[in-house]
Amino acid sequence: MKPVDLQNGPRSLRLAEWPILDDSALVEGQRAVFQQRKLAIEAYARGETLRRIAEECGIHGYTVQRLVRRAQQAHPDGRLWGYRALVPHVRVRSYERSKAPRVLVHETAGNAGAFAQLLQRHPGLALQLRRELEAGNVALQPGEPGRLTGVKGAAARFHQACRELGLGAGDYPLNQQDKAIRSLGRTLRAWMQDDFDLAARAAGTRVKPASALRQLPERGAGDAFDTVEFDAHKMDVRLKVIDRDPLGGEQSYETERVWLLAIIDVATRCILGYTLSMKRECSRFEAIATFRRAVTPASAPELTLPGLSLLPSGGFVSQVVEQTRYACWRQIRLDNARAHLAATSLDVVCEALGCAADFGPAYQPDDRPFIERFFGTVTATLSRRLPGALAGRAAAHKALKRLRDPKDTLRLIVTTQELEELLDLTVWNYHGTPHAGLGGFTPLEMMQRHVLGIGREPVRLRLIPQPLRERPELLHDPVLCRVHGNLGRGERPYITLFHVRYTSAWLAQRSGLIGQRLRIHYDEGDLRRVRASTQDGQVLEDLLASGPWRHEPHSLLVRQEVFKAKRKRQLDFGTSDNPIEAFLALRRKDAGKRRRSASDIAQVQRERKKASSKTRANPTPPSPPAEPTAQAASSQLVTGPVKGQRLRIERGFAR
Repeated sequence: MKPVDLQNGPRSLRLAEWPILDDSALVEGQRAVFQQRKLAIEAYARGETLRRIAEECGIHGYTVQRLVRRAQQAHPDGRLWGYRALVPHVRVRSYERSKAPRVLVHETAGNAGAFAQLLQRHPGLALQLRRELEAGNVALQPGEPGRLTGVKGAAARFHQACRELGLGAGDYPLNQQDKAIRSLGRTLRAWMQDDFDLAARAAGTRVKPASALRQLPERGAGDAFDTVEFDAHKMDVRLKVIDRDPLGGEQSYETERVWLLAIIDVATRCILGYTLSMKRECSRFEAIATFRRAVTPASAPELTLPGLSLLPSGGFVSQVVEQTRYACWRQIRLDNARAHLAATSLDVVCEALGCAADFGPAYQPDDRPFIERFFGTVTATLSRRLPGALAGRAAAHKALKRLRDPKDTLRLIVTTQELEELLDLTVWNYHGTPHAGLGGFTPLEMMQRHVLGIGREPVRLRLIPQPLRERPELLHDPVLCRVHGNLGRGERPYITLFHVRYTSAWLAQRSGLIGQRLRIHYDEGDLRRVRASTQDGQVLEDLLASGPWRHEPHSLLVRQEVFKAKRKRQLDFGTSDNPIEAFLALRRKDAGKRRRSASDIAQVQRERKKASSKTRANPTPPSPPAEPTAQAASSQLVTGPVKGQRLRIERGFAR
């Protein structure tokens, strides 16, 4: 609000926007003066002259204009003083000292406003005191009003900063009896009283702001697929993996940890996509896998556990509402995790999917309340009901003691495959359960109202392009790989991706591509086949991995772990050996001691199960082998003399 222009009179005066005051709280003398001033201000706002106001209200015209100027000044709460400035003996401006501070060696009075004057002259000192509170050097003890600790240390550092600015023993605050330590403490307490977040930080507690109390605009979304929230949650549950050794026996090992990554639609509370990760920390590949699952159609889960039943009113979004298949959102809210800030993740979010990324503040999960509330629902309805749940810190310590006990058994702990089925069941039934935040509607019913236009205008969905629907691996940024080969030695063209050669029948015949670079798109969950294209955009035939890597389903994580163990000389396999089986044999040796090894075994099992289910869903008939011809056989032979060359092995590669 702009202050009133007294030259224009009361035309710019808007009393309706002034903060009101309950005059019944004033004493009788103050109430009479306040009502008299209020009547004079209201008469002035109606356009009456100052002389008539002085005759009717008994207040001089100059006093009326002075009261208007006082009421139009800014209050510390961000509003105008308004009617609060009409109370007698109320200061609308803080005290500002104009004289130089006195030297007080044996006294403690006479320097009102000297500390504020010092901070105003040297803003760097005020910043240093602010940092003392933000860094936690000055703490606030529990209770009301609370006792400050660490003030003496902050005062010593403050005095040292004063000396560095050139203030000597004859200058304030070093010339005072108490070195202004009481003024420093009062200033710190006053700052905390004006800033609740600063006081909570000094008290060592995390603030959970409510949207209704933050005085901020509502960050919700009114339409489906307008705004979504994405985050990762570490599930507090113990898991085991059942491994079958080559002799047919079963061994149970406890895994390290499990992460749940999910995307929720803000307007309908529907879970668009979710994935489980067995890694120690989530990476950008898990984030991109969740994005890909959210924009591709989902199928009904296959339940093998007895006693599980799917609600008839539940289901997955893309399965129940077919219009939402391949639909994408407008903006996504994320936190400042490194997996989300990776360049690859941002390219997928902003370029491939064409949506905006809204990164919330660090260490404030309440800025994304809907996904956090869903994680709380999963914790209450699933994680804490399992036999191996870790309900809190005390339960975690008890679980660790049990892990060190050789008599502890893993018989009652669920397996990773059982957790996947339970999670599918939880999301399915969650979509068919009435939601309090949706007025009693289920998330699927609310999604149908938005998409089908029931009781409102239907939303316009934005679908991902057709190439992304057919080949979801195009979400990843392409990797440039050079085509190797040598005509003199008879080496056909091939590329090397993550330590493994890739080629195809088409590429093996194109010797003109040797030395050029190809754009490779890969699926991090299955590296048996990659998509290749030239730098000018021509799509080539899919390239297949060489040797056993072509037939054994494996992810990028498993391949990296295999070659990591090989570099450490813990693993050795030949060209005809199965590297995945060799890796499993290595992990079985220490799976009983290291839970990370058990997590690797569980990861391999999940990848094999996923590949087998995909094969059952999309069976491909085997093509009859082509009969070799004499011309084809002769074309594979090298004609002419062949000169041997010295083999050069680049640095950094082991055999």
